[in-house]
Amino acid sequence: MGIRSIKETIRVILLTTTYRLEGDIHVAPGGRLLDEVNKERDFIPVTNATVYDLSGDEALDTLDFIAVNKSLVVMIAPAAAR
Repeated sequence: MGIRSIKETIRVILLTTTYRLEGDIHVAPGGRLLDEVNKERDFIPVTNATVYDLSGDEALDTLDFIAVNKSLVVMIAPAAAR
């Protein structure tokens, strides 16, 4: 059995060179989105993700998990509360 840490969820909009993603990034309690993105790793884990084409609003796919290569990320920001 693995050890699970408690995390907080931040809903984000993430733009890559070819797609727009909306999903959840998980941070340590009280942690900041920037701290999670700046970790020394090549991929950003995103859960509950919806993938869109850059020019469209129709979802291309919905995924429980996707790992996004940081070298392809153009912008990441917290999503507006709904």
